[in-house]
Amino acid sequence: MSVRTPVRIAALVVVIIAVVALLRNAQTTAAARRRAAVPTLDSMATPSASTGGGNAQRGLALLNNFRDSLPTHSGNALRCTSCHLDNGTRGLPWLGSATKYPQYRARPGYSENMERRINECIARSLAGKMIPEAGRDMQDMVAYMESLRNQPRPPDNPQVKLVGQVASGRDGYAGQCARCHGANGEGVKGLAPAVWGPESYSVGAGMARQFTLATFVRHAMPYDRATVLSDQQSADIAAFVLTQARQDHPGKERDWPNGDPPADVAYATDSASRAGKPMPPARQLLPRRVSQDSLSK
Repeated sequence: MSVRTPVRIAALVVVIIAVVALLRNAQTTAAARRRAAVPTLDSMATPSASTGGGNAQRGLALLNNFRDSLPTHSGNALRCTSCHLDNGTRGLPWLGSATKYPQYRARPGYSENMERRINECIARSLAGKMIPEAGRDMQDMVAYMESLRNQPRPPDNPQVKLVGQVASGRDGYAGQCARCHGANGEGVKGLAPAVWGPESYSVGAGMARQFTLATFVRHAMPYDRATVLSDQQSADIAAFVLTQARQDHPGKERDWPNGDPPADVAYATDSASRAGKPMPPARQLLPRRVSQDSLSK
């Protein structure tokens, strides 16, 4: 054996140890950021009378721990802050959202109040069962939204409207996303949510749309911002993720009843079919775990 061989082996071991340390540090940093983002009671505005006297602090706890708090209404492992990052202050922020409702929304085809909008997220993103709008749980979540009413809302991020390449996205996911979200999209408990499979959002969720997911990936991922992805990389990763199986959302064909679905909707709608619009390719769908339509119109 050459005298240099042990030296080379030792150097290789040092490199491997350094890489492992960097990955662990990135995960630790991400977890620390999540803990640091939890607001104190003093930082929250007192809920207004319009919220029915809800408790903002309890509302935040529900939003952060939906499955543990409301297990009969949860259909996957996600929580509201899986997408509305850092307690709704980043990614898809809730800042100032309370000022926007009620508002007309094209997907249901009617005006929604804040309670109905939250229930839509429960049914679609959490693949869950809607909760009573006048109940304590809902009113506490609304109270948290109200506590952010006067917080400055950042400008909307530019949408990434590029065609994604699935093969490139597979490589991009493995290199940039799997360290937190798992090689098979299953997520890592306490660190990052599932991005496909039975524990992830349903096909009816906004995140199941190509442009929406690509834009989120581009501007909010990786969570620790260890790297900054390009528009094309983000589109490719989104395209790959959205080819994977996820829970169905029964009744999705009734969405956008006025025939105006966005170009990246992941499923066929009755109104688009009647208008002769091209149908999107079929997605891999998993059976629904719980019924979402107990309060649906």
